[in-house]
Order: sequence, then structure tokens, then C-alpha cells
Amino acid sequence: MSAVKRGRGVFTALPSYVGAVAELPLSAVLTADVSGAVVVVPGSGDWWQALLSARAGGAAAVVIADPEVLPQETIGSGSWPADVPVIVERPRLRPDAVAEAIRARGGSPARIVTVECFAAVASLDAVIRDGVGWARSLLPGSLTLRSGVAAAQSRIALLDSAGAAGGSIPTTLAGTVAGGLHPGGLLRLLALGEVRTELTVDQPAGLTRLETSTEDGALRAPERYESSARLALRRALVACSSGEHVTDLEELLEDMALTWALIGV
Repeated sequence: MSAVKRGRGVFTALPSYVGAVAELPLSAVLTADVSGAVVVVPGSGDWWQALLSARAGGAAAVVIADPEVLPQETIGSGSWPADVPVIVERPRLRPDAVAEAIRARGGSPARIVTVECFAAVASLDAVIRDGVGWARSLLPGSLTLRSGVAAAQSRIALLDSAGAAGGSIPTTLAGTVAGGLHPGGLLRLLALGEVRTELTVDQPAGLTRLETSTEDGALRAPERYESSARLALRRALVACSSGEHVTDLEELLEDMALTWALIGV
């Protein structure tokens, strides 16, 4: 009788990922051994050192779960080695939602983007970072900070990106401390042009609402029921088996660099 093939080991104690493993019984199984496993690193505290420790322990892939914005001096210089794929779970910036927003625009460029972020003081910079990530995803080229103001209760920035014809595409970003909000915060984005993209991400409520308006009318993206943890774990399992390069960590560090620049203005 042939042995039953087990899934890839997943090293985690986070309840959301323990649940995700249970929902993927054919491809994942909990393990107490880091070596050869998908290691889930909590995004609180110094997740960078935990990421390095996971690689040193022989992890096949690493998932960073909803990472905070670390101080700039915490992150080492140089690129991350390609031997260990890193998947970043960003519940406010889900890759499936980003892909749907890009697809719905049908190649129509945005002419101006506005981003509004509201969060408790401890979460504000992370929400701003993910707002930057949304703008980056919908615009060509890299975003550049042109000007900004950072205060204890708010952040305001003017960013831009090079357009296809060589002109700049302006992006305004405002972040405000909102008392009483649960961790996670609220993010709103509006991308205007021949096509209008309107996005609301209310993480405490578990809401992502994406609506695209064209000359044919408005289309609201269907609700997604898969948790962000399960999505991140699935992507990590695929990365292990396919060997394809993933850019999550590079994009996270790019978005954090702009957030650091805004904080430091």
C-alpha cells in the first residue's frame, strides 16, 4: 500500500495561518521544523530579524504576516537573495484585488490619483505605506516624493510618477490619526482618467470595495471570501514548487522607502 503524500510543512503559531493550513489539507501541514518549511513570520516587532533567522534555519519560503513599518536603520542594505522566496501578506493591498483593479482599467492610464488613510497612531504609517503601494500598482514607473509635511497626527504628501508621454502623473496622499479605530485602519483611493477607479479598504470591517467606471457604466468587483492569510499561504506554496521569482519584498521595501521619506520631511 503506497504511503499518503503529505503537504508542505508550515511553521506557524498564528491562528489565522493555522486555520489556513487546515483549509489546505492536500498541500500544507503544520510542522515544528523550520528546515524545508514555509515559515510564517509575524509582522509585529522586528520581523526583519525573524526573516533572517528563518532563512538561516533553512526555510523553503517565508511569509511575513501584515508587517509593520520598521525604522529605516533596522533594514540591512543590499538585495534579498533569490534562494528563499518571501511572500508579504498585506491585507490592505491584496494581490488579487490589485490584479482586478488593473484588469478593469483595460490599459487606460490614470491621470491623477488621490489616497486617503485613516488609522490609530500605531498603524498610520503602515496604512500610508499600503496606500503608496496601491498608487504604485496603478501608475507607470516609480513614485517620487515631491513634497510633504509630517506631524504627530497627520501626514500630507505630493508624489508623482512619469507618464507614458514623459509628463508626470500627480498623486496626493493624506494620512490622519483617527481615534477609536481598531488596528488596521481605513484606506480610500481614487484614480481618475478616462476610467475611474474607486477603492475602499476597511480592514477592521473586513471590507474591500472596488468599483470601476467606464463609458459603459460602473462595475463593482465581486466580493472575495478567501482570507488574506490563506491567499498568502497559497502563494508561498506555489513559489516553493514553481521556483518563480516573487517581488513582494522588493515592493514592500520600495513602499517603505517612500514612507520613511515622508516621515523624515
